[in-house]
This record gives sequence, structure tokens and C-alpha cells, in this order.
Amino acid sequence: MPSTKVVYTAVRKRESRRLVESFCSSYPGVCASLRLETASEVYEAVFDDEVVYVVDGVPVAFVREGALLPTLVSVRMAGLGALRHALVDEGAVRPILNGADVMAPGIVDSSDFEVGDVVVVWSADGKTPLAIARALMASAEVKSKRRGRALENLHYAGDALWRASLEVLKKFGRL
Repeated sequence: MPSTKVVYTAVRKRESRRLVESFCSSYPGVCASLRLETASEVYEAVFDDEVVYVVDGVPVAFVREGALLPTLVSVRMAGLGALRHALVDEGAVRPILNGADVMAPGIVDSSDFEVGDVVVVWSADGKTPLAIARALMASAEVKSKRRGRALENLHYAGDALWRASLEVLKKFGRL
């Protein structure tokens, strides 16, 4: 697979503080696990019209539809309990890794979440994050209905954002 061309721009101190504060207020578990409050360098990495924010060599967040969202790399580093999550059965993994939305019957366990929340989709064993998604139904509805699209897939392992994140990790010697 060819490497992804990524262009880096340093973010000014004031703007980087604002960015980290915004991210930390939305995702305090990820922020605390990665100790982002003490960040020293922030870069904006751009590739294929996607923007990823790199904090101290880690691709932490990306922008989608005007919202700042965590990358799979930052979520994996932070761990399972850092963000709302759903665990999926083995049959759901391949479609999710091909960009499919998460269907309610494939969810075997989850934390509580509401419609619109950012949810991390993990493998059933809770060791591998598969996707960053937006909830289309609340967790209570997922458990009671057991049918329909539950989570909209926004970023998954193997997509262009994932490949760019790996390039960022290589550049900063984190991989």
C-alpha cells in the first residue's frame, strides 16, 4: 500500500491551547490518559482534504463536519474506558472495517450512550478499536430493539485517515 502524502504545519501556542482545551472538554477520558494538558507541540497534518491534529507526535483528533473527533490511534492509546463504547461480535468486524455502519444485532455489549454521542466500536474482547462512530440510537434502544442501524461509521481501521495516522506515527518516531 503506498504511503499517504501528509503536509504538516505547526499550530501557534494560543491556538494549540484552545484546540487542546476544546478536545479535553469533549473527551476528558482520552485527554487524561494521553496527558494532553501538558502538550508542547501541536501540528496540523493535512492529506486528501482531511485535517488531523498531532499532539506531541500522536495523531489525536480529526475534523469531520465541523466537529473535532478522536482518532483510533488516540483511543487505542487511551484504552477501552476512556470513551463511550460498543463491543461487536466477530461477524460484524469485517463489514465495519470496510466502512459499513454498525447494526444493532452486532453489538454484544456497550456503555451507556445517547443519540449523537461519539462512540468507539471495539472488538468483542475489548482489545482492538475498530471504528469511531456517531450514535444513531441510544444504547437502551439498541438493547431493546436489537434491529436497525445503531452507529454511523465515521473513521475505521484501514481507511485513509488510519493510513495517514500511521504515517504521522512513523514521522515522529512513535511507531
